Amino acid sequence: MYTKRIQLLNYGPIEKLDIELPFEGETPKPVILVGENGSGKSILISHIVNGLISAKGVAFPESPEVEPGKVYKLRSSAYIKPGGEYFFARVDYDGSFYTSEIRTRRSKQEYPDVPAGISGTAAQSLWEKIGSEDNDHYESNFVNDRNTTKRVEEIFAKICVLYFPFNRFEEPAWLNEENLIAQAQYMDARHLAGHTSRKVIASSPLHENQNWLFEVLYDRAALELQAQHRPFKFGNDTISLPVFIGYSGDAARTYDAAVQIVRILFGRGDVRFGIGKRHNRVVSIMADMGSEAKQLVPNIFQMSSGETSLLNLFLSILRDFDLCGTPFTSTSDIRGIVVVDEIDLHLHAVHQHDVLPELVKLFPKVQFVVATHSPLFVLGMQKVFGEDGFALYRLPEGQRISPEEFSEFGDAYQAFTETVRFSNDMRAAIEEAQKPIVFVEGSIDQSYIHRASQLLGKEAILQRVEILDGGGKGNLDNIWKLRNLPDSIVHEGVLLLYDCDTGKSPEENGSFVRRAIPRQDDHPIKKGIENLFSKETLEKALQHKQAFIDVDPGRTKTVRGEPQIVPDEWSINEDEKKNLCDWLCANGTQEDFQQFRVIFELLENMLDLQSVQVEEVAASEPVDAESLP
Repeated sequence: MYTKRIQLLNYGPIEKLDIELPFEGETPKPVILVGENGSGKSILISHIVNGLISAKGVAFPESPEVEPGKVYKLRSSAYIKPGGEYFFARVDYDGSFYTSEIRTRRSKQEYPDVPAGISGTAAQSLWEKIGSEDNDHYESNFVNDRNTTKRVEEIFAKICVLYFPFNRFEEPAWLNEENLIAQAQYMDARHLAGHTSRKVIASSPLHENQNWLFEVLYDRAALELQAQHRPFKFGNDTISLPVFIGYSGDAARTYDAAVQIVRILFGRGDVRFGIGKRHNRVVSIMADMGSEAKQLVPNIFQMSSGETSLLNLFLSILRDFDLCGTPFTSTSDIRGIVVVDEIDLHLHAVHQHDVLPELVKLFPKVQFVVATHSPLFVLGMQKVFGEDGFALYRLPEGQRISPEEFSEFGDAYQAFTETVRFSNDMRAAIEEAQKPIVFVEGSIDQSYIHRASQLLGKEAILQRVEILDGGGKGNLDNIWKLRNLPDSIVHEGVLLLYDCDTGKSPEENGSFVRRAIPRQDDHPIKKGIENLFSKETLEKALQHKQAFIDVDPGRTKTVRGEPQIVPDEWSINEDEKKNLCDWLCANGTQEDFQQFRVIFELLENMLDLQSVQVEEVAASEPVDAESLP
């Protein structure tokens, strides 16, 4: 069962969303949902999961995960988008299955007409089915009739279906001693009609995965051991003896797939599982090192939170598919849908970027629908799958975007550069400098300043300094904290050049100088180095491409009865900053870059200041009397 399409109208922060999930032929592409907290990622996921749980309830009515006749997801008028009169949702699955719902703020009889926005949409048919005294209607063709039950049973017998909520949790070893002493046990699997041991919601499945692994290993060792009789000579006699040649069967293939997961997780090809003896039957992680076997992890409950999260997720896929009873030869045969909220939860940067995408790739026929805040995971997916091998959607609008348009890349870099590593890198750059360093807020500032030097004849000044990317205002502040470094480290001057909107006052501390670019007043751009371009220059850029600049048009407002004119406010679109810079550097004239002269004046002042400091230091040095004439 795959999800084919999701439609949401006026639902929470989502005004209108219509996503047709992508496929390559019949193979689903991984779907990644990104967006800020509160943008609707979990809401979208809940609608998919609601349908999956409804389907499972039809296939296995004796093993419900929600109360019969109820739905997994709460329907409440509180979810109607502010300003709207209704919300609508529909999820379509393959096999022509669907779930759909509508809810209005008031009962239907209180509306003289159809609420605005319903007519002509997929919501209209549901509106017509609301009872006059009701304000909602839920509809699904996952129903308990004989034909549907048989069809859904057949589907669940061939696929894995799992949902990992954001609050999935395994208590760490140091917190829960019971996990460390809990032995692997035989599974209590039900084989009655209408019952199943499988669950859609996977919150903390490590115990179940441990017990399942034990059974897989048992079946492999007891039932699938392969031997071949070969002749051996003993004196004058020839005796046929069995020789072990390996394992073959469903359990062996399942075990090989589980080992493949743990090898990717640990980044080494000699890793396998181990089972303790009868009085200490725990599952461990072993490494075959030559003729010896070494325990890497004595008990899988002792793994880190990130390792446990990944092992749980991908072993659960194997376990769920194994329990459905469909044989397979490799992980590429496994079909199904896996939904994960906050897939990067607990994961180290290496796990996000290197490990997780490789594990997703192990299951090409599983439809992964995941939410994340991690740019590293998105970059890793791009590296493994290519830009078109997966789909990235930004909520709340549901727009498909490229990895480069994922705005949280900038946020992640900001957080990263605030680390000790950033400070150490900046300290090393200052110590190794052969000429004065000018730290600016970003690479775009660098590009503008270099181009301005060419157009304004200021290249000689730029050759006397080194312009470096300081990583934004916050990181210039971090560099300023290094101003008390000893003279033995700071051989050259350091200028921190802030954009005009930072409000930084001029300050000097030894070799460190802090300045802000003067701001042009009465300018529609209030922030950034782009304030140095005239309105006429920016209007030329707008004529070339409207997307460069977001415009809030001027208007008249009334304050205490008096009309006041609010001028236009412009801002450079965050996703177009680099494109605008490239265009202006390629097409801008000397006149367009005239206001950049103030930057070169600041650089000249800095160089003059440094020369004065060098002269003062030289004058204050003691003189060797013997060197006097």
